[in-house]
Amino acid sequence: MTIKAIVCDMDGTLLTSENNISPKTFHKLIELQKKGVKLILASGRSYIRLLPDALKLNMDKYDGILIDVNGTSIYHVKTRKRTRISVLDASNIKEINDFFSLFNVELQYSQDDTIYTYLPESIYNIKRNIRAEMRLPEDYPWTGGMYSWLCDTRDGYPNQILIRDLKDSPDFCNKISIVQDPLYMRFVRQTLMNNPFYHKYEFVFSDERKMEVTNKGISKGKALDIIMEKYGIRDDEIIVFGDSENDISMFNRKKYSIAMANALPNAKQFANYLTASHNQEGIFNMLDRLEKEGLFEENGFGH
Repeated sequence: MTIKAIVCDMDGTLLTSENNISPKTFHKLIELQKKGVKLILASGRSYIRLLPDALKLNMDKYDGILIDVNGTSIYHVKTRKRTRISVLDASNIKEINDFFSLFNVELQYSQDDTIYTYLPESIYNIKRNIRAEMRLPEDYPWTGGMYSWLCDTRDGYPNQILIRDLKDSPDFCNKISIVQDPLYMRFVRQTLMNNPFYHKYEFVFSDERKMEVTNKGISKGKALDIIMEKYGIRDDEIIVFGDSENDISMFNRKKYSIAMANALPNAKQFANYLTASHNQEGIFNMLDRLEKEGLFEENGFGH
């Protein structure tokens, strides 16, 4: 048995808290690609935000693949070919809006290069005060992130649109993110899971502040299954690294499913292995261990 592919989630997994790839991990991934191991980056991010790191990792040279926006599309870095699997249409968006308008939450609608951010009055006022205290410029995004009320995502979404009325939501998007502080989001989750609406879409947490919504049956794991079938990769020939709930679908059936030390409890529960955190070369440590066990002696793809 040999490993044919490595899958890495991005935030909290491949990327450190400073949004960089740790040196040892970076060089190990380059080295293994040279040996013919296929690298797959799987993220809630759009492919536009993934491409800079993918190109640094030479994934254009080694035919790497991106699973973006929680499995709504697959992007081949070498050929620049993108296969779209699913989008939320206007009727989906209205239905999701109607449900979550009952909560005091921020809604983010992600398209390929554009993000619409809806803010109810109370959250708008919180952010307006923060922006004033931080003396942020007017064009600074209003979107919330995994660590704070404000996050600059213009590297992947150059078009940032603030809306104050749900009637101004876009006609389509790849996913919708529900955002608030962690305590409130736990309340949202509990309420949602006790409602029939929970079974109409896919709901996963990418971090403690953000729950992401896609069409039913759409996930990173579903997209990964499509890739594995195309390339003839078995469940014991792939390594999957992740830290959040949106990675659990990729862990399913995989012998080498690996959660980071900083992973959410649910992700750790579904992984077969645990490695060091994203800030402590966790991916390198596990790859080095498995390499010493002889799992990369030969590969199935060549160059």
